[in-house]
Amino acid sequence: MIVKDFGLVRIVSEGSPFDVAYDLKVMWNRDGIWEMYQGFNSLSDDYANTNAREAAMRAVKELEVRT
Repeated sequence: MIVKDFGLVRIVSEGSPFDVAYDLKVMWNRDGIWEMYQGFNSLSDDYANTNAREAAMRAVKELEVRT
């Protein structure tokens, strides 16, 4: 499920933190392919949502520099 969409960067929830390594993933679209930029596990990271948003902003800036 897409939690937040920034265009070419998204924060995606993968479900339960017990079932996957990263339940929050920052994904970016590079050359038409969605790839993981950084992942977070909310079970072990109390600030996973905040960290994911900060990582998303870094990814947006990186993509802006490339264009």
